[in-house]
Amino acid sequence: MAEALSQDIENSDGWTTSIHCSYYAVFQYMKYLLAEKAETRISYDDQNALGESSHQYILNEIKNRINNVNTARRVRERILSLRQYRIAADYRPKVFTQEEALNCNMEANAVIKQLATLISA
Repeated sequence: MAEALSQDIENSDGWTTSIHCSYYAVFQYMKYLLAEKAETRISYDDQNALGESSHQYILNEIKNRINNVNTARRVRERILSLRQYRIAADYRPKVFTQEEALNCNMEANAVIKQLATLISA
């Protein structure tokens, strides 16, 4: 969805919306990895029971499962950057450019690809 919204050259509202979708694609993928692919799994029910604090918890669980400290730190920074963009898109009057939307989408896809290689049973 983020890709389609970010590539629509006539829909600037879609660019801002795509930022939201890019972050949540990564967030949902992290949840999937923890529930389905991690060596020590955390069920969706247990993840969802945390409510609003689940974002930080899930990010910490992912980070703690990455063996290399520097890689874990960089992955965390990338995800937090996407989250900051999402917060701005959802709660601030900022209108994102198409370039920003495309960059967020590319970054989200790259993070997902990296996580797929780092987290698995």
